[in-house]
Amino acid sequence: MGVSEAQAALVGGWRVGLNPCVAHGRFGVSDARPAAEAARTGHPVKTRHTGTGRWGAERGATLAEFAFTLPFLAVILYAIFDFGGALTLKQKLEQAVFETTRLAASQSTDDFSSPTVTTDGSIADLRDTVARNLQAAGVDDCGLLGAAASSSNASTAVWVYTANGGACPAPLILTIQRQNSVSVGGVLVFYSKVAVQYPFQYHLAAILSVFSPGSSFPTSTNLVVNASMKNLM
Repeated sequence: MGVSEAQAALVGGWRVGLNPCVAHGRFGVSDARPAAEAARTGHPVKTRHTGTGRWGAERGATLAEFAFTLPFLAVILYAIFDFGGALTLKQKLEQAVFETTRLAASQSTDDFSSPTVTTDGSIADLRDTVARNLQAAGVDDCGLLGAAASSSNASTAVWVYTANGGACPAPLILTIQRQNSVSVGGVLVFYSKVAVQYPFQYHLAAILSVFSPGSSFPTSTNLVVNASMKNLM
């Protein structure tokens, strides 16, 4: 290549670099220096493009996919959290009810006709046993400890406590039955039964209201557990 040809290639290379149609084409930003180097040495020089067209499109698609799946992931996560919380709470309720039923089965029935049986008698002891077991397990007793009976029937030996205190979203209902009976082989067997209806608050409802404003979702449900045991006295 002669001098005039090299100079022409060099000038042509710089023109390419200054041409906005070429310098900023669809494949990125070009540089005139590789053309000048090729003209000087007579060997092709590899160029590096810094464009973001294809990579930018891929990043945009990834962000769009993430934004689309995020609500579903959040719902699944909160559903798992609620299921685990409800299962743990039910186990604690079952333990409290079992301990109370065992105590009830060993109690005397002599004070059933007493007007104070629900305040400082045997039934009040059962109420407080449930409340203290819940507190020991880290569960809100909804104000059950020391609560007054909402229903009392000494003739049928059924007492009901309704507690709506603490941070509970709905009332806790404790039902104590001391003279239930069942016939076993022709023999009448008396047993005690303790049942607790406890409100469980969903966390999933809060996240659903974020993704669907204006919609109404249930915020709580009732967990019901009970235990029965033959009276020993």
